[in-house]
Amino acid sequence: MKNHKKIIAIAMLLCLTGQIFAQHKKEIKNSEVEGLYLSLSDFHSCKLTRPTDMQHEGDKIKLKQFFISPDIISIERDKETIFYKDSIFAIRLTNGENYRFINRTPCLIADTSYLYIYTHKTSKTEYKLSGPTTRSKELPVTYYYFSTGNQKAVYTLTLANLRKYALADTSLHKTVCDKYTTDEMLYKVNPQTGRFKLNETILSVVRN
Repeated sequence: MKNHKKIIAIAMLLCLTGQIFAQHKKEIKNSEVEGLYLSLSDFHSCKLTRPTDMQHEGDKIKLKQFFISPDIISIERDKETIFYKDSIFAIRLTNGENYRFINRTPCLIADTSYLYIYTHKTSKTEYKLSGPTTRSKELPVTYYYFSTGNQKAVYTLTLANLRKYALADTSLHKTVCDKYTTDEMLYKVNPQTGRFKLNETILSVVRN
């Protein structure tokens, strides 16, 4: 009885400080990896490195996502080759999608029409105390990032980061800041083109 009261007290305390979240990452299956883009120039030229041809028993690519390992291991004919996630540019999946590792998390390369925009879709479990019980609810959540220039530096997609790293041109700065007043507005996609509206806005300025 004493332990039961203690558990309830702890849950109530946590609820008073806000909602409790546990994040879940959707892992890419090793078998879904078609190959690697070792550099940005390889990505531009569609030069895909296939570290294994998957034609021999035991051939495999191991992304090692569970422990957020820094490397990818390719095994072909029992020979291991290591590729570091922060040194390659991206991986390509058999369905044609490309992912770049940001903080060792695979993020979809969603748009490359001007800024490179990356997305990471996952879910969080929200816990709420309802009477004597704690109820849980799965909530989808998407994280957005961007890069520019040599693509080495990646930033969270926010107005503050755009102003600091991507809007040096005065007219471009004014156009974007006038049109986008919240971070959430930056995440909108044009359903007709599949591009982020932010990139379309930037292109409309730089092409004039």
